[in-house]
Amino acid sequence: MYIEKRIKLNNNFYYIIVDVEYKKDNGILSLRIKNYKDDYWDDGDCSILIEQIEKNYTSEKAKTYDNYISFMADCLYIYDRIPFLSGIKDVYISSKDNLPYSKSYISKDEIEKYVKDNNVTMTTNTNFKLFDSYTWNL
Repeated sequence: MYIEKRIKLNNNFYYIIVDVEYKKDNGILSLRIKNYKDDYWDDGDCSILIEQIEKNYTSEKAKTYDNYISFMADCLYIYDRIPFLSGIKDVYISSKDNLPYSKSYISKDEIEKYVKDNNVTMTTNTNFKLFDSYTWNL
């Protein structure tokens, strides 16, 4: 199952995609992040994380990841702060008829390939935990 959460960076709206699954732990069924080492999932904690990312965002911070492609700079900025995401979607809504005009999607694998191929410096945050705001890279 996929969960999409909206994140607004300046005037751009993105949707982070999180792949989740139901798992039993000690006989209790819960929703967990799929394919991430710390699989804890809480929609409220994720919303708080997104609010903090939006509040702390500047285009100058994003440009440290990519100075030429603003979409990629924003995607890298988001990924560096939400390492458990499965992908990022961008939806442009036409002001003319208030309908989607274009959509873009980049997967986590594509982001990681871009980082590797272009020697992008990312924060090393191996201790990230969604439930612990002290581990968040803001």
